[in-house]
Amino acid sequence: MRRFVVVPVVLATTLGLGLAAPVHGALAQTSAATRVHELFSRGVSNTAGIGAGCLGTASPGCLPVPLQYGGGAVEQSGSTNFAIYWLPPGSAVASNYQSTLNQFLGDVGGSTLYGVASQYYQTVGGANQNIVNAATFGGSFVDTTPYPSATLQDSDIQAEVDKVVKTQGWATGIGREFFVFLGPGENECMGSTCSFSTYCAYHGDYTNATSQVLYAVMPYAGSDLSGCGIQNSGPYPNGAATDAEISIASHELMETVTDPNPGGGWTDVSGAEIGDKCAYTYGQTSSTGADVTMNGHPYIVQEEFSNASLGCAI
Repeated sequence: MRRFVVVPVVLATTLGLGLAAPVHGALAQTSAATRVHELFSRGVSNTAGIGAGCLGTASPGCLPVPLQYGGGAVEQSGSTNFAIYWLPPGSAVASNYQSTLNQFLGDVGGSTLYGVASQYYQTVGGANQNIVNAATFGGSFVDTTPYPSATLQDSDIQAEVDKVVKTQGWATGIGREFFVFLGPGENECMGSTCSFSTYCAYHGDYTNATSQVLYAVMPYAGSDLSGCGIQNSGPYPNGAATDAEISIASHELMETVTDPNPGGGWTDVSGAEIGDKCAYTYGQTSSTGADVTMNGHPYIVQEEFSNASLGCAI
């Protein structure tokens, strides 16, 4: 069945690092088969999520709103993560960009970061099945085909995923996530809402001829480090642009794991997902700038919301 669900998102207008008060908006419909989840808003800190309401009263110090289960599926057995680098000739990215992103997508399984998701579950046959702390790197593909325009639409991203999935023989469905990384300066829009002016990335799902496809749209954060970069002064364990992309990828990954079908997984009453509630919030950093080590590799990534502690955790 073809379907589309409009999901409320937290949006903000920005001027440098200055932010207007967040407002709630709706995503424009792009396809009857597309469902876009939360946009990762440009430069909007966790106050848009954690402070979206309180348990009990609205008095200072009240408890943040927890995530609630919507009754649907999660990526219960973990995720297999694929990277699609759509980089036409002339796309100048850091020398370690692709290799470090690929490394992260494999390292994240079994980490303390992914472990935050293991408190969340799906219910099948009356039994709760917690998310397993497991993820693997499924492979990558570099596409040097020129972009059809200077501003891509969501439909262009879906077409790219379908093309690469077919040529590589990759399977789709819940448990398999496709990250489309764009080159420097290439803009992407969801209807009239666009990267670099409003958001840094988003994830969604659609149904192709055979199955559900989970995907994330990943504009190049290095094009907008003031709004999409790590919100500190460094140092950076893998470089400012690479670390920014890794942290944003972790945001979209964790949200897809816990809410692959919008609202069917885990969101709070405002619609915020596990990553939205802790956007641009990091753990204590080491001398290298890392706040977590995965498989012996240092990273700085945002924290994720934990119901167990009613706060951000890594």
